[in-house]
Amino acid sequence: MKPDTSDALFEILLNAAKKVSMGAYDQTNSLMELTNQDKYPALVSELAEAFGMMIVQVEARELNLAQLLDQLKAKNQKLEDTLHRVQMLESIQSHMSKFVPKSVQNLIEDNPENPDLNKHEKNISVLFLDIAGYTKMSENNSRKKMNYLIETYFSEFLNIIVENNGDINETAGDGLMILFQDATPQTHAINAVSAAVGIHKRTMRINESLKGKYKPVSVNMGINSGDASVGSTRFKGIAGDRWTYTASGAVTNIAARVCGIATGGKILVTPQTSDHIKQKFSLGGPREHPLKNVSKPIQVREVLIHS
Repeated sequence: MKPDTSDALFEILLNAAKKVSMGAYDQTNSLMELTNQDKYPALVSELAEAFGMMIVQVEARELNLAQLLDQLKAKNQKLEDTLHRVQMLESIQSHMSKFVPKSVQNLIEDNPENPDLNKHEKNISVLFLDIAGYTKMSENNSRKKMNYLIETYFSEFLNIIVENNGDINETAGDGLMILFQDATPQTHAINAVSAAVGIHKRTMRINESLKGKYKPVSVNMGINSGDASVGSTRFKGIAGDRWTYTASGAVTNIAARVCGIATGGKILVTPQTSDHIKQKFSLGGPREHPLKNVSKPIQVREVLIHS
């Protein structure tokens, strides 16, 4: 390459600069040629060399930028994958919360890495309730109607239970087992009875709203308080492991038996519960009842509900 004048040489440099500004580097060979000071003026050679270094630096920075963009894309993909997993976990948590007792959810939230689900001795109140005459109702109504009735009543019961810091532990068709926990025995006993009274009153209101469509429903309830073993129980079998979180012991068994002798929508409590609530609720006189599989009769009192 042998330009005739300095203007032609500067034209080459100008074109090279324009192309570099647009991201094209195909003038590199021409610039390298112009760096030969034996053939071209010193100023032209110096400019060509400066342009050449500029191209090297720009290309290096563009390569580095491209690598950074690739890294950023990879990190964004990881973030998207992580976000997707988090959303899936939140969705699972949302669905699981419908089946897992609130007490278990709280334990996991407090220590998600290693939640303490072991059994511990705790003083609690246990409320059992069942719908009187459920079997006969099932014979006289379709499954659709029975599902509607159960969902109607139990949905209202759930609100009252939560308001009184109760936790539905088990469901069995027409019955519920509800745990009330608190550091103060008097508090969880009062919460249990308050929930029972609220459930009774709400049942009466629902009965009135369904009058003429369905026969009125009676909900029988039994409450007992005391020390129980609260935590997870593991069942191992050929099909795998099955875990359940519940309260076990005499307190639970007696509460269930007391519910079994309640009739006509009554709320019956044991002395272990009545001792904590007698200043707040009106109670009927004590009556002794024999209970199935309990060696001695148990004294129970009815919680009297005022309109």
